[in-house]
Amino acid sequence: MPEQEVAKLHGTPTPAKRKRRWWIYVIDAVLLVVFLLAFAVSANVIYLNVSFGEPFYVNGASMYPTLNRDGFHRASDGELVPLTWDSSRNGAGDIVDYGWAKGKDKLDWHTDIGHYDIVITYYPSDYSADGTLKAGASLKIKRVVGLPGETVTLSYDPDNTAWGKTTITEPDGDSYVLPALYDASDFPPIDGYEYEGIDRNRLGTWTLGEDEFFLVGDNRGANHSEDSRSPSVGPIKGDYIQAKAFLITGMRELEEDSSGSLSPAFLLSRLRMPWDYIHLDGGID
Repeated sequence: MPEQEVAKLHGTPTPAKRKRRWWIYVIDAVLLVVFLLAFAVSANVIYLNVSFGEPFYVNGASMYPTLNRDGFHRASDGELVPLTWDSSRNGAGDIVDYGWAKGKDKLDWHTDIGHYDIVITYYPSDYSADGTLKAGASLKIKRVVGLPGETVTLSYDPDNTAWGKTTITEPDGDSYVLPALYDASDFPPIDGYEYEGIDRNRLGTWTLGEDEFFLVGDNRGANHSEDSRSPSVGPIKGDYIQAKAFLITGMRELEEDSSGSLSPAFLLSRLRMPWDYIHLDGGID
């Protein structure tokens, strides 16, 4: 037999390469996507904190249909029922709008607040006689209708029974009508119950002081929004306003702690992408 040639190796032999299975590539791709998504969400939260600084959630239907139009109430059997213009305050398990606002450290109220901007505020009844907030005081979210020094007239409009007519008279005597953002078609019947339209018991004329704003909820029907139209509230001083709402970035589920306080819990399925944010700072001024 011919002599076999044997090569002598120095060092450890190199093992044969094994072909990676296809599913390993799939796992790697999924992990990369998850990492990039987590990074993008974290970076966006940092941006929102720096740019706006004040997260908020919406409780109730006083600003319907602008806010909480796509929200849900969790029934006693656990079923999610769409929120409507007739919904009351929200509770644990409800899914509501969540967004970001700029607080006083980022705004000048007299230059950055205009007609139809949306603000977050306390009411006079939330303060004690010494000017301190009462225990349990709650923030409200409303739309700015009148600015300091203006005269606001709310009147019935047969052509728009849901919103009526809003007339602004400036200190120099010039007057104009603010455009109506909604009409009766935006408040459809609920199980045969018709929207009653703007509350005629709270129509009238108000002249604002040099540091007063007139705030009204978009849901102007009777008993749906307690706002500046009510004698118990009236015009709101600038000091009471805490922030101006800018964005709705998604929805959150309300959770209740042992003290009965509600807090918004993150819902990935209800998160909006930045290009799909709802912008609230589109005032008309």
